[in-house]
Amino acid sequence: MEKINVTQAARQFSDLLNRVFYQGVSFELERGNKPIARLCPVSAPRRVAVRDLNRLFAALPRLNEDTESFVQDLDAIRKAALPEPDPWA
Repeated sequence: MEKINVTQAARQFSDLLNRVFYQGVSFELERGNKPIARLCPVSAPRRVAVRDLNRLFAALPRLNEDTESFVQDLDAIRKAALPEPDPWA
């Protein structure tokens, strides 16, 4: 756990929150070299091991009889969508 004084934490609050959220880092906030608070993730981020991917994919819903209809809908959307103009052209 990193230690940081409250003045520095106030100046870098947004960065600290991003590090807590995205990297799971925890901070101990100090005033006068005394710990007064902690800034830490609410819960540990959920990580999926590669070995569990097949089980997760198997649990996803199947298209089954709707597959052809789904493909036709996608084709219709692609044909109807206008390409974005190239700003460099």
